[in-house]
Amino acid sequence: MKKHLLILIILICPLPLHAEIITDGTLGTATSLPGPDYLIEDSLGQQFGRNLFHSLQTFNLNAGESATFTGPDSVANILTRVTGGKRSFLDGTIRSQIPDANLYLLNPSGILFGEKASLDIAGSFHASTADYVRLGEKGRFSARHPNQSLLTVAPPEAFGFLDQPNAISVQGSYLQVPTTKTLSLITDGESKAATLYAPDGRINLIAVASTGEVMPTDTEFAPFEKLGKISLSHAFGKRRVNEHLPEI
Repeated sequence: MKKHLLILIILICPLPLHAEIITDGTLGTATSLPGPDYLIEDSLGQQFGRNLFHSLQTFNLNAGESATFTGPDSVANILTRVTGGKRSFLDGTIRSQIPDANLYLLNPSGILFGEKASLDIAGSFHASTADYVRLGEKGRFSARHPNQSLLTVAPPEAFGFLDQPNAISVQGSYLQVPTTKTLSLITDGESKAATLYAPDGRINLIAVASTGEVMPTDTEFAPFEKLGKISLSHAFGKRRVNEHLPEI
């Protein structure tokens, strides 16, 4: 009888809530960050030259929450990977307090921007479900295989896909970057009732369905065996959209 009573107590006790932003320990200490206003300091990652690297196990934001990246003014690129194998659900504010820093978000398992998602950054924003970001000619920041990374001072140049990518879903979001900056969604993507705004800047919407590398600063699209499809209801600014399959 006592045994059954003990089991009942365990079942009805509420489970502890876990932070929605958790570092994975590959670039620093593994820790669960306190919310709802999550502070992602530079000490949680590693800096190489003007690149600041962060590695997260989980990156989720509910409506009304925020994730703020901080660091020295010397940082030009904040590169953040999600390695836990689950899609990121982002329905809050992604913010950077580093002047003019570009923000790269990499999650091969998928990214969903909710209706309340927003950006508060001074630089460009690039989100991708690629497996890695190539740094210069030899460097690599890998989310699929973190132990195969080679972090360098070279700037980010390309997003690399090793397998069939997962999707970025933009559902009712209003995502905006500052004047003259770039907003990129590089994925096997889908968008629903989304507004993307890059005044006097550039919007890259690139959907791939095979292996290869994408260089978001190129004016020509790298050759892929297959391209994916993108459906977008509103987009303001200069944009590059690949939403067809190549002829065979």
